[in-house]
Amino acid sequence: MHDGQHGDHRLPPLDTLAARLEYLFEKIRPTPEELGEAEEPGRCYTNREIADKINTVAAETGVTISAAYVGELRRGVARDPRMSHILALARAFGVHSGYFVDDAAARRVEEQIALLTELRRMDVRQVALRQVLTDAGLSPTDTQLVEQMVARLRAVADQGDPGPTGPADGGRDQWC
Repeated sequence: MHDGQHGDHRLPPLDTLAARLEYLFEKIRPTPEELGEAEEPGRCYTNREIADKINTVAAETGVTISAAYVGELRRGVARDPRMSHILALARAFGVHSGYFVDDAAARRVEEQIALLTELRRMDVRQVALRQVLTDAGLSPTDTQLVEQMVARLRAVADQGDPGPTGPADGGRDQWC
């Protein structure tokens, strides 16, 4: 089976809710706005942080969750969460809720995450832009066009180099 996209990227088989959730914890990082000044960019979310993201909007969604339960879901101890918890987890990570229940949706999300990871290596601002554009429903082609326009505008504003400069910290992309 060859999907023809991202030629050398092989996505691991994520056939359980626990595996898919753990994948999100490994790949999706807190935004700069979520991190305090003293916190290390590029680190993984904690169970507590994901629970807090869910609980922060509980008045709107009616869903609460504990950090312990998030951990149980990650380890596969809890295997049959309520649909409201699946929706809340998807929202907390900024992915489509189908990721947890539909193999095709999971593959699309994993491919998007791989692309976001590449963008993170280029420039954290581009990663945030890509996520916003994806969440807004733009196609990959349209998203790429917008990113190119932003890069050109940035280059004009900086009166210089049109290419990305890369991460300023040199090592922010380390995995957990």
